[in-house]
Amino acid sequence: MARAIEYSAESLLDRLSILEVAQFKYAGSQAIKRFGFEAKQHHGLQMAGRFENPVNYTLSSVRYEAKDLEVILSINPDGPKGNAPATYIFPADKGTSENTAYVTRFARGLRKAGITTKFPVPYTRGRGVRVNRYGNMTGGQYQQVLSALRNNNPQYFSVPDNRSPRPSGLPSGIYMRTSRGPNMLFGYQNRVPSVRQNYDFEGITRRLADQRLPKLLRQELTRALR
Repeated sequence: MARAIEYSAESLLDRLSILEVAQFKYAGSQAIKRFGFEAKQHHGLQMAGRFENPVNYTLSSVRYEAKDLEVILSINPDGPKGNAPATYIFPADKGTSENTAYVTRFARGLRKAGITTKFPVPYTRGRGVRVNRYGNMTGGQYQQVLSALRNNNPQYFSVPDNRSPRPSGLPSGIYMRTSRGPNMLFGYQNRVPSVRQNYDFEGITRRLADQRLPKLLRQELTRALR
């Protein structure tokens, strides 16, 4: 849900001179543009400190659109292969009531293929897991595993597999067969895990606005009157 943060000139500056009033709209629009850019950068830094192993695509997901005396901040609603930052960041926002994790494209693919309705969690300590520089399983391996399971590649198997249920002494999850035995790639959880709500998009924005908008507006007014 969108929430507005409004400020009046009187609340930002003690008093405006007649010349400053004449230049206020222009100076204000310039200050708003600068604030939008600063807010985008600031949210990236805040995400880096609050989220576990965030990728650059997440850290740069905040967008801003400045027009006249208004700036609209949002999180990118688009993402590669359906994984949009606005969707997976939403449960972590303190301003939301829903804190269940985003169901990934990989999990949806397993369900669509009839393999399982459980929630897969990468077992990043497993010998067969490939991780990127952020410590997360690579996107290529997600695709490889899903394609292999869909096509019944004998090197990969799921415990359980709803398409052909059979007993197994292994913990539930997804495995890759090797000469040394099966390597776990994913574990399964029965329910979608909850997300710790440690991000406050509105609060972070409001605190930054309180700190920076008066300074930016005063700077732009001074510049406009030179």
